[in-house]
Amino acid sequence: MILVTGASGFVGRHVVRELASGAHVRAMVRTARGAAALDGVDCELVRGDVTDPASLRVAARGMRTIVHLVAIVEGSPAAFERVMAAGTGNLLEAARESGVRRIVLMSALGTGPGATVPYFRAKWAAEQAVAACGIDHAVLRPSFVFGTDGGALPRFARIARLFPLTPVIGPGTQRVQPIWIDDLVRAVQLAVDAEGTNGPIELGGPEAVTWSELWRRLKAALGTRRPAIHVPFWLARGPAALFERIPPALLTLDQLRMLEGPDNVVSDGGASMRRLGLGELVGLDEQLRRAAAPRS
Repeated sequence: MILVTGASGFVGRHVVRELASGAHVRAMVRTARGAAALDGVDCELVRGDVTDPASLRVAARGMRTIVHLVAIVEGSPAAFERVMAAGTGNLLEAARESGVRRIVLMSALGTGPGATVPYFRAKWAAEQAVAACGIDHAVLRPSFVFGTDGGALPRFARIARLFPLTPVIGPGTQRVQPIWIDDLVRAVQLAVDAEGTNGPIELGGPEAVTWSELWRRLKAALGTRRPAIHVPFWLARGPAALFERIPPALLTLDQLRMLEGPDNVVSDGGASMRRLGLGELVGLDEQLRRAAAPRS
């Protein structure tokens, strides 16, 4: 029996569908709208919130494994702390009470002990809590997760299609290593099954590219030749401060700081992915081709 938190999100929907094909899955959602996102999926629904310990005790009861996907991408530092850091602590307490035997945590490339961006700082706190909880665990750290029905890629595609100029924030030289959603889901399944495999697993697609190259190849897949314009980080701060007040935010100051940071690529050359057994990853051009294909 597997509990999936954050089950109605972009990654969560895909994870629940995959895991439910071979196991009993309890999908934790916060709202009726979240439950509707899982219509047609053979899973047990439970309402829960990581800020509500009582609801977590109910959700975790009888579970063998927990896949913890809850995260927010914008909000105040206090919100990141409450939902992602303290929320993970609440979940771990419920897991211990219920005798859960394994936890798979979705973290992110870019986190670490020196993290200053609230998102990465909260991810690191969650990782530290899981590492110290005494339960068998795995921590997955993906780069950008691409898919056609959520995440950043559909937004990038809209910008590339509709904007007269493609805005590239900063010099465009920072590198990213996008991983396709199906490959991430396979990593989750492998991590669920790989008992005794503790510690972080860095996840990225087969290619690391600069932001400039990513935008160029996305526009080629879409068949558009709109020129790019580089927006200096200092100039982007004003619009980001405005955008983050208008949900859903196109860009926040925290996200701008992430773009200014180090490359978002795996640091171990794919060694942890190979140990997990993850191979035959979807290439970047195929990811972009899928994003460009008309939706049926």
